[in-house]
Amino acid sequence: MLLRDKNNKSIKQINLMALLFAALFAFVFAGFIIINEYLSFKAENEALKVRYKEEQHKSALANLRLLSDIVRYRFEQSKHEEEGVIEKKVLEDVRALMAHLAAHHYIFIQKEQGQLLYTSSEYPTETPLNESVVRENFEPLALVLGSGVQMQGIEDVLSHNEKAYEDKIIDFVLKIYMLTLFLYLVSTIEYRYVSELIGREIRFIIASFKKASLNYEFIDTSKIKFKEFQEIVAQANVMIEQIKSQNGALVGLNSSLEEIVVQKTHALKQSVEYTKELLEKQDRFIKNAIHEINTPLSIILMNIDLYNLKYEKNRYLLKIEAAVKVLDNIYGDLEYIVKKDRVVYEKTMVDFSSFLMQRVAYFEDVAEGNKLEIKTEIASDLFIVFNEIELQRICDNNISNAIKYSYENNAVEVRLYEEKDAIVFSVENCGEMIRSPEKLFDRYYREDVARGGFGLGLNIVKEICDMHGVGIEVMSNEERTRFLYRFKKEKDEDFTA
Repeated sequence: MLLRDKNNKSIKQINLMALLFAALFAFVFAGFIIINEYLSFKAENEALKVRYKEEQHKSALANLRLLSDIVRYRFEQSKHEEEGVIEKKVLEDVRALMAHLAAHHYIFIQKEQGQLLYTSSEYPTETPLNESVVRENFEPLALVLGSGVQMQGIEDVLSHNEKAYEDKIIDFVLKIYMLTLFLYLVSTIEYRYVSELIGREIRFIIASFKKASLNYEFIDTSKIKFKEFQEIVAQANVMIEQIKSQNGALVGLNSSLEEIVVQKTHALKQSVEYTKELLEKQDRFIKNAIHEINTPLSIILMNIDLYNLKYEKNRYLLKIEAAVKVLDNIYGDLEYIVKKDRVVYEKTMVDFSSFLMQRVAYFEDVAEGNKLEIKTEIASDLFIVFNEIELQRICDNNISNAIKYSYENNAVEVRLYEEKDAIVFSVENCGEMIRSPEKLFDRYYREDVARGGFGLGLNIVKEICDMHGVGIEVMSNEERTRFLYRFKKEKDEDFTA
């Protein structure tokens, strides 16, 4: 249910998903702590076993040294007596030693031939020599002296430790999960409270926007608690003020235009000159309107760039950005048409390679929005003498058209390379074959009316190319379409800044 529509979630759904994730994380983390405690206990038990064996081995060595000292002492005291007498006295001393040994310690004495002379009651007769037994030869009497420790005690120690650990881990599990549950509940309450406040303010802002769209009513910032929302509302109020002002100006302008039209209609019947005057005023109005388009387009593009810098790319915003860039390209064409007769476009030395890479980068979002890819083969350090505004019209219109008329999931190929006497710029795409290439550069002509546009772009390109002697070639078949432009190389002495 929560994942049914990944791209259209409400705040409540996102909150619920966040809480579920937090709960899962908390309990997994608690389980990780418990497992870590268990592994630590196992390591501690292994270390305890090793220490126990080392300590018992040391005890066995100490008992062996004591036994060796007693036998050596008795031998020194009685070495002039018979061997049997010496052995008897040694055994008497050893029996006295047994009173001081721990219950699980034992000692033994045997002949080097294997005959057992003495052993304590704890001596393991079936396996007399094991890992805890140490021995020493006493050559004067041909005896083998030994000491050992029964190792059953370690099992009791480990069993006791395991029982203590079970009690400890049960208590630890209860505490950790109770703490986790408590923290989760506290964070849930706090999170839901903050989310409810955010949702309430968002609903208030949406309702205020709806009212503002009807009567240009400003949003009351005093009812907004969050600083970020206050900034949004403040900017929205500025926009409402601007729209209200512009709307009033438009209403007045419309009224004025209607009045002018009514007044001039009668005069048009009497004077051709008056008709020309009216057309000139209309032309100025169109020029001004085109100029005014630049401001909102620039604001939209700037805010999209700021959003992309701050957040991850949004696929809906990507489509908006692509559409705005298409509008920006159309605006560039209209602006050029309006200004070309009264503005001198001076030529400069242009780094065509760098310039073209910038224009390709500008249209990458448009291509991505149309499910396309732009591939480039642009040679470096290619310079031409040209006006950058006119060069932009050539590049932008060709790249924009290639994207507009290309099939989805294909590549638009942009190339720039050097020939003997020319620098060649080409744009190639995979789309429908051009049916009437002879009409392609006519003003207002469009091959595919359904795709929109004004039919001005290629006409502007043709005028600029004819003006500056740029050769044009168009090749189109059922698989590929390519537009190719040859810019003549100019010598350094031909260029005058």
